[in-house]
Amino acid sequence: MPATVERVRRKRGRRPAVGDTGALAAIGQSKATPYLFSTPAIVAITAVLAFPVLYGVWQGFYRPEVLGAPAEWVGLQNYVDTFSDPDFSNALYRTAIYAVSSMLLATALGLFFSFALYRAIGRARFLRSVTLAPYLISSVAAAVMFRILFNGQFGLINVALAWIGIDGPDWFADPTWAMAVVVFTQVWTDLPLTILLLLGGLMTIDRSYLDAALVDGARGWQRARHVMIPMLTPQLLISTIWLSYSTVTGLGIVLPLTGGGPQGSTNTLAMEIYLTAFQELNFHEGLAIATFVIVLNAMLTLTYIRVARRYESAV
Repeated sequence: MPATVERVRRKRGRRPAVGDTGALAAIGQSKATPYLFSTPAIVAITAVLAFPVLYGVWQGFYRPEVLGAPAEWVGLQNYVDTFSDPDFSNALYRTAIYAVSSMLLATALGLFFSFALYRAIGRARFLRSVTLAPYLISSVAAAVMFRILFNGQFGLINVALAWIGIDGPDWFADPTWAMAVVVFTQVWTDLPLTILLLLGGLMTIDRSYLDAALVDGARGWQRARHVMIPMLTPQLLISTIWLSYSTVTGLGIVLPLTGGGPQGSTNTLAMEIYLTAFQELNFHEGLAIATFVIVLNAMLTLTYIRVARRYESAV
């Protein structure tokens, strides 16, 4: 019997076990194993982020010092003043438009390009690395680049439109067009990571599932809709969480591109934090808005996870 076991192990390319591996096997099969290996990273992130976040939340319950007088405890008054401010309501509404538009467009384009790159063969595979180029450019640099491209007087976009007989608009003077440019720029910067996540998910799908769907008569879009996209649920979840966080908290696109204008049409929550804290010098109300953004992101993340689990169980 031992000789038989030895031959089987050699055929599988495995070395004979040395010593008692029962404890290691028990650790490997434990449900706590992922958390055990994640503990160092969790401790490091908590040590770096916990203090500033908790300190900011705590300071949101105070009013600032005035003429040397100590800070005054006001409880939830900063939040009441913030939520009753029309600028905050406008920023929340604009953030919803900005986030939903960017997420839907980036997800749709991410699926399209990831499927296209998945099917790329031969020399066309170099496109997989080219798609990462926008991700290597900082958001501020991308915003400055698109501000030049969409300039109403000398921008290349309007010059190209003039060649075909179209009078281009003054992009940053019109509220609707300004939001469209901001969304387009945000999608351009976030799209590479979305493509990378979805393409990685596609490359891990077992070909046997696709072959079985092909035998059943599913071709093209049917196979993608009923087999491949449902199996991309984990990657779609990660992408959605990242896109949501990027648009709700991101300032690197809006500030250099439009500054929240025109007429507050692109004034997002991140922009409102900047204006309240660093232009109006009302740091404690700015911290109240930042705390609201943290809670909002946590609620959105939990919602995405719940929806993804329901979808995964339904399919």
